[in-house]
Amino acid sequence: MTTFINPTDTKRVTSDFRTSHRPDHNGTDFADSGYHPIYAAATGKVTRSYLSSSYGECIMIEHNEGGDVWETVYAHMQSGTRRVNVGDHVKQGDQIGVMGNTGHSTGQHLHFELHKNGNWNIDKTNAVDPLDYIGKDLYPSKATSNEAIVPYPGHYIGQEYVDTGIDVERIQRAVNVKPDGIYGPITEAAVRDYQRRHVLQVDGIVGPETWNVMF
Repeated sequence: MTTFINPTDTKRVTSDFRTSHRPDHNGTDFADSGYHPIYAAATGKVTRSYLSSSYGECIMIEHNEGGDVWETVYAHMQSGTRRVNVGDHVKQGDQIGVMGNTGHSTGQHLHFELHKNGNWNIDKTNAVDPLDYIGKDLYPSKATSNEAIVPYPGHYIGQEYVDTGIDVERIQRAVNVKPDGIYGPITEAAVRDYQRRHVLQVDGIVGPETWNVMF
């Protein structure tokens, strides 16, 4: 089997590939506080190195391994830390950036995707579970630990609780509402839609179950 290495120095997985709660999550999230370098998971050529509105600071690398074309995606890196440009050749283990919190992100982490038998595309049709290729048994996952990237604040959050502040802004980013820190009817409606899509209790209130799926 083609061997890819862990793209960062933490083994803390906070969101797995295409779970029942997140069927449209086409990669693996590695998360931790502090400074964490991002490494090329295999030798290859840089196909993209750019700032995306959703992926944030992002790099994509094409690899020719085992007779197949692969592409790896490294998203949400820290601003100003991308070390490679389109067309650059990198070796497995070269540092290409630093874990961050850019784009559609609710806490510092690396969103890592692996695409087999073809390149990344908008529908993610070539996406495979990265942990199948870098050692699933070595990585404790969110599915078993029930951890969130950002710890649950310890109280329900919703319109009826007159909530404001940074936790509300995190929720608004997660449900694609302009983050103003005020939990109003638009935010509640977006939370209800999120809960419906993730098969949660649809009440518009963010409790521990909804929070842990969001983050």
